[in-house]
Parts: sequence; C-alpha cells; structure tokens
Amino acid sequence: MTFLKGRSMLWLLVPATFAIAYWWDRSTEPKPDFVEVSTNPDYYLSNTETIEFDSNGQPERSFTTVKTLHYKDIMQTHLEKPVMRFNDDQNPSWTVSSEKAVSNELSEQLVLEGDVTVKLERQPAQSNVLLTMSILKIDFASETAFTDQPIELVDGHFRMTAVGMQADLRTNNIEFQSEVFTEEL
Repeated sequence: MTFLKGRSMLWLLVPATFAIAYWWDRSTEPKPDFVEVSTNPDYYLSNTETIEFDSNGQPERSFTTVKTLHYKDIMQTHLEKPVMRFNDDQNPSWTVSSEKAVSNELSEQLVLEGDVTVKLERQPAQSNVLLTMSILKIDFASETAFTDQPIELVDGHFRMTAVGMQADLRTNNIEFQSEVFTEEL
C-alpha cells in the first residue's frame, strides 16, 4: 500500500490541472461565419403570394414571387421572378413581371430587371397591350414608373419602339423620352 500513498498526490494533480485549465480559458466561442457576414439575409421566403383587398373585400393587388430575401442592414428586399397584378373595376388590369427585383425600403422604389413585361389586359373586344424592356423602376411615393432603356410596346395593330419612358400610374399615361418608331402589324 505504500505504492498508493506516494502516488495519491499525483492522482489528485491530474484532475486539478484539467479543472484549472478549463476555468482559466475565458474566451468565448466565435459565431459561425454565416452569422457574422452582413450579406446574408435575415429572412428567406419561397413561393409567396400576397393579396391586398379594397374596403369592399375585393382583390385590388396581388404579388407572387419564387424567392424573397430580406436584408435588414441595407433595408432591401430581393425578389426572384416577381409578378404583380393590379385590379381595378374602373381601369383595365395590369400585370408586371420580371426575372428579379430589388425593393429599396428607404426610397420606396422597386427596381425590376431582366425581361421586364407590363401587360394591360383589356376587354375581350380589344387587344391586350404588352410593354417590354430590360429595366423598370417604380417609385411608389410619386406613383410613377420609368426607364432609360430601349422599350417595345405591342398592341394588336402596331408595334412601337423607343428609348426611355415615364409612366404615371394614377392616370395610366406613358410619355416616351425619345423618338418613337411605329410599325403596323
């Protein structure tokens, strides 16, 4: 038993050394990289549909996207394949779609990019109007839409091309910013 008596101090030092080393380390565990990076969204939604109703309970606007990413640090929402529909009893229905869009919350602007189409659905007796461009900016504060890119407007009877336009969303008027070329279909 004299063997254990001399070694008992050693058996106590080994666990005590680990305990002191554990308590001595006051460092905190770093957050994973994906939490620290500010380019990561704070939330992500897929296949969303939003419907806004008027005071009579009728659908007034609808909005669908394949993917929605919100970045709170830069106050932006990035959308993939957004489709917006505006319905009104007195005016024809509008449908706006694109490949992607960025909503800037501070400036109340929506920037649509990539195969932007604006479709005006008229009564069955009239032909629909299709307006296409590569970029369209919508300012919700002033209720205007504008672009400085080439555009094409196709009606059932003619095709118009121009560079740049400004549209008043309240009156449904479009003002072209350049010379307009018209071709009969």
